Amino acid sequence: MPEVDALGAFADDLSTLPTRHRLAVEFADWLMTRPGDMPDSLVAALRGEFSADQLVELTLKVLKFNQQKVTVVTGHDVWFDADLLAASGLGRSGDFTVGPG
Repeated sequence: MPEVDALGAFADDLSTLPTRHRLAVEFADWLMTRPGDMPDSLVAALRGEFSADQLVELTLKVLKFNQQKVTVVTGHDVWFDADLLAASGLGRSGDFTVGPG
């Protein structure tokens, strides 16, 4: 089992992870921090391990996570409880509205 630190994150050594998992973690790290500098060797390894559909799904999930981080940090996240969700929906113009209104 991989060594885990107090926060539950894997230690810096990802070599203990299965290849697919290690590549996914490396991809997420590059995509979140320096997407334009992603090594060609990583791209080739990803293409060898994942299908095109899987790479698209992985990319979208990483980007969705990043978007959520931005809204939380900037204070634009909305906590949906049952009442707020029930009062939300499509408005007359077709736009999604949060809460009554």
